[in-house]
Amino acid sequence: MKKTLDYLYIFSKLSTSFILLFLLFILGYFFYVSFKNQEVSNNDQLELINKLNQNVQKLSKLSEKIEITENSLDEIKISIQNIANSDQSKEVILLNKKIEELDLSLKNISDNLKEINTINISESNKTLSNNILSSVTNKNKKDIIRLTIYKFENNLDFTEELNILQSFKNNNNQHIFEKIDLIRLKNFRGNEFLKDIFSQELDLYLKEKFNKNSSNFISKSIMKFVVIEPSKKNTIKNNETLVLKEINTFLEEKNYKMSYKKIITIDNYETYFTETINQIQIANDFKELINKTI
Repeated sequence: MKKTLDYLYIFSKLSTSFILLFLLFILGYFFYVSFKNQEVSNNDQLELINKLNQNVQKLSKLSEKIEITENSLDEIKISIQNIANSDQSKEVILLNKKIEELDLSLKNISDNLKEINTINISESNKTLSNNILSSVTNKNKKDIIRLTIYKFENNLDFTEELNILQSFKNNNNQHIFEKIDLIRLKNFRGNEFLKDIFSQELDLYLKEKFNKNSSNFISKSIMKFVVIEPSKKNTIKNNETLVLKEINTFLEEKNYKMSYKKIITIDNYETYFTETINQIQIANDFKELINKTI
């Protein structure tokens, strides 16, 4: 009996030892797995930190490039504004000088008209005086018409000039002035606007034509960001391009009749040059009518 108890005691001790040893192995395994996971996690974190640092460096370089680009764009914008302001100021000075000269001429004409209207003409000198008066009147009319056209082409008010033209005696052209008033309602916006709108419509026309003749997708995409116009310096052999250049020259010279004759020779001109033609026709009608008031 005693031996049996001893065996049981020894067995219980061994069982306890094996159980403790087994538990120790299990705990060791869990510690090992946890350590490996921690190591992997640390490696992932280190890799993530490295990538973040790389991205920060790239973003920093990109920010520097963006800042440099913005500064360059600002400089270009300032340069363009300075050039535009310089050119505009020169044009404004010349325009003001021209207007002052013409206004002085207009004042002289008005003074002449007042003197003419107050002259008492004797019967014996009536024929001679009428001839002189007619000559002076026609000259004054031409000066006023020249000033009126100048203001019309520069989109300036010319109401005073029209009123003076209508004030001439023996003026039977009231119906012409009524037509001129109707044309003024069509809103001619000046020669500079006409040249700008022609450039815009010409750019669209040339791009459309280029895209029709080109199958290159890249070229078509680039054309959206490029402004096209006929060369002003190189010798042009293509007939249509030559016509377009001539139109541009005629608009610079304010020769609206020839501009119209040339522009209607272009294929589908009604589609591509709608506003240009509209402005040219207004200018043609106005100049034709104002010259009839002499």
